[in-house]
Amino acid sequence: MNAFFLLPLLLQEGRDVYASDRPIEVRVPVSTDAQHRATVVTFPEESLEALVTGWNEGDLSIERRRENLFIKLLRKSQGDVHVLGASGALYRLTLMPAEGAYDGHVRILAPREQKRTIPEPVELVRAMRLGRRPAEGTVLRSDQVVYASPELSARLVYVYECTAYRGFVVRVENVSPAPQRLDPSRFLSKDLVLAGSREMLVPPGEKSLLYLVFWKTP
Repeated sequence: MNAFFLLPLLLQEGRDVYASDRPIEVRVPVSTDAQHRATVVTFPEESLEALVTGWNEGDLSIERRRENLFIKLLRKSQGDVHVLGASGALYRLTLMPAEGAYDGHVRILAPREQKRTIPEPVELVRAMRLGRRPAEGTVLRSDQVVYASPELSARLVYVYECTAYRGFVVRVENVSPAPQRLDPSRFLSKDLVLAGSREMLVPPGEKSLLYLVFWKTP
């Protein structure tokens, strides 16, 4: 094979880096009229929830697909990109224009200290959010009103039964003419372990889902 065709392959580098509180520097090639090269960054996430950048549209092209970001520099510039993962983890990338060799693929790995077992309540909330049955548990359908006020109506739709915890998926509807902010404290009890919601602000006539995890009591 001609060395001319091998050169782009030699310039690309793949590397693994552990996530940390420090920004991750990524060397991105600058596109030209003749070459449109990009860098792929893979995160230890099921999906990416949001991106926050302060870049001009003419400087950066960025696409997200599941756990991957496809990044292309349109001009020689540098800056930061903040990425929010589905787990709630926040990642900071510092994009640098590459001079010569560049990062073809950067795989971000979960921090070494986080390679422990994920707490069961967190796994349960994740299963409820994704509509999955826990590895050791059952899912029961329900249709029971659990809360009603002039502003909000809440109906229990699923019950997740696990060894030490019980999870509830509650459909909350805004029955008022004004936007309503979900307040999990309305459902507080001494056995509540974890609470989350799909949206915190519910427009008039709209619905959202509330996820509640409780200790099982005898």
